Amino acid sequence: MASNRRLGTARKLLYTLAPVALLLAAAPARAVDHNNIDAHRPLSFDDAEALAFREQALEFGLNLGWPRRRSLGGALEAEYLYGFALNSHLSLGFEPSLGGRAGETSTGFDFGDVSLGLLHNFNREHGNTPAFSLRGDLFAPTGRDSKGVAFRLRGIASKQAGRYGRVHLNVDLNGNPGGARAERPFTPGLVIGYSRPLGYPTKFTTTGLAELSVRAGEERGTGAVLGVGLGIRKQVGFRSVLDLGIQSDLAGWNDAARDRVRLVAGYSYGF
Repeated sequence: MASNRRLGTARKLLYTLAPVALLLAAAPARAVDHNNIDAHRPLSFDDAEALAFREQALEFGLNLGWPRRRSLGGALEAEYLYGFALNSHLSLGFEPSLGGRAGETSTGFDFGDVSLGLLHNFNREHGNTPAFSLRGDLFAPTGRDSKGVAFRLRGIASKQAGRYGRVHLNVDLNGNPGGARAERPFTPGLVIGYSRPLGYPTKFTTTGLAELSVRAGEERGTGAVLGVGLGIRKQVGFRSVLDLGIQSDLAGWNDAARDRVRLVAGYSYGF
């Protein structure tokens, strides 16, 4: 009789915990973590993971750029992220700048365009199938000389590469149909990123990053721009990460605007 009661209790406990286990399995295991990559933290590519459901994060960065034939310039990058649903998060960002900027002659203060974004993860990585996400961003023309609402669509695929590394493929379509006459209404781009924990399996607090990118020039009649980048992300708290990166445009064809070098330092905090 006692064994029957224990069996009945175990079954009730199993039935109670099963839905919870299924919910946890469906949710992405994402937090503000050195091994989870967002664009500009510190390089230009995203990984395919979404922010965890109901998690929030603040991300800040300082960007120093030296455009060709322009003076040194700096920008503040700030973004708020919120996991509003399973496998999906919203983002709100802005990027005020001062000094030289690629593709612009002005060096005065510019508040920059305000952005609103949505990322949705369609599947996790399993077997030979990579994790896949789609990200969309809208940019309100709040910056100096900005015209029309711009957008970016980004397809993101992330896949294990070797024992510890991961490869991230980002395919972009940038659009600004209402922009200035000299600007292209649509510009494609592609970024191949690589991330790998440093010191693993002895330590797991630091991730190294590298990227190779190619994008069309923003102005009509200009060619493509080829860029590279190296970066590092360091866990400095349970929910806080420091990042540091360097990027350079190696080549630009037909007078495409490009930077000699860009330095990025940032901090992310989740709550």
